[in-house]
Formats: sequence, C-alpha cells, structure tokens
Amino acid sequence: MKRARFAIALSLAALLGGAMVWLAIGGSLETYAGPAAVKLNGGTYRLNAIVSAGAPANAAAQAVSAEGVRFTVRDKDDAGRTVQVLYRGIVPDTFQVGREIVVTGAMEGGVFVGKRDTLLTKCPSKFQGKASPDTTPTVIQ
Repeated sequence: MKRARFAIALSLAALLGGAMVWLAIGGSLETYAGPAAVKLNGGTYRLNAIVSAGAPANAAAQAVSAEGVRFTVRDKDDAGRTVQVLYRGIVPDTFQVGREIVVTGAMEGGVFVGKRDTLLTKCPSKFQGKASPDTTPTVIQ
C-alpha cells in the first residue's frame, strides 16, 4: 500500500513538474524571424523588424479600434524585404517610423496579423554605448 501511494505521488509530482516546465518555456518556442522568413513558412512567429515610412503617427488611437492599425515593416538587414502588419491592441508610446519592433502573430492572406497586445518596441538608446566623460585632467597654471 505504501509503495503504491509513493508511486502515485511521484508520478503526480513528475506530471506537475513537466507541466510547469512546458508552460514556462511555451512562449519562447516561437521563432524570431524577419519579413522574408514569415512569408515563406506557416506557423506563429515573433516578427522582428523596423517600422517603415508611412506608419500612422496616431497608431495608438487606431489600434484600439475594430479595424486595428496597418503598417509596413522592413527587414533589419535587407531593407527591400517588407511585410504588411495588421495589429489590434495596445501600441507603445515609443512606436514610430525607424523603430525596431517585435510582434507575435502569423501570416494570414499575405498580411502578418499580430496577436492582441504583443507589440513591443526596442529603444535604440538602451542598446548603445554610453559616452565616456572627458577624463583629460585640467592643468591650472
């Protein structure tokens, strides 16, 4: 009886542990891809690209509407590769032309449809090196 109870408890612990690991890494299983990759393959992706010229300045107001916001993004390495994005949800204040974004979604009918509230913008100043202060000593004569 004790062995059966121990086996059941051990099996339940293993099952719960496996479920916890699966849920923890589930979001990271989506592949980061540029515009060229999402056009070629099906499935869910985290589209990583640069917002192209022509993106609406009032994207935050449009995204909460039923129509959402449409904009074009270009590949970080090859500006000629672009894809149109349809997104509904919260748009970060830092969304603007030339900004690098990441949005999770899938291709539907030639348009990348982002999942609600998955749009992130990367702040370029956060990843640039800080200017070092002038360390030249001042000579007073």
